[in-house]
Amino acid sequence: MLHVDMHCVNKWYGDLHVLRDITLGVSPGERIVICGPSGSGKSTLLRCVNGLVHHKLGRVIVEGVELREDHPRTLDHVRQRVGMVFQQWNLFPHLTVLENCTLAPMRVLKIARN
Repeated sequence: MLHVDMHCVNKWYGDLHVLRDITLGVSPGERIVICGPSGSGKSTLLRCVNGLVHHKLGRVIVEGVELREDHPRTLDHVRQRVGMVFQQWNLFPHLTVLENCTLAPMRVLKIARN
């Protein structure tokens, strides 16, 4: 279970301001839904949480570790704890959804199948 805090997070793609002053806290065990129209920044927000996309302003903190582009070791630490299943690619068609989600933790972190 992870604790995630985002404080005044901003992200631009060129002139397009995708995330504007996002402040969000998710407590361990809490589940939230992020919904909005296509292009509203949902995927960008999630990619900021695991460092696949670097925010330009604000703070992203996962389990007490602030994600900063200039500290790759912190990204590695967080990525060991944060998983993400992409919506359009990188899934193995011969596996179930559960098998796709558990494959990386089992192989990379050597977590048992239980």
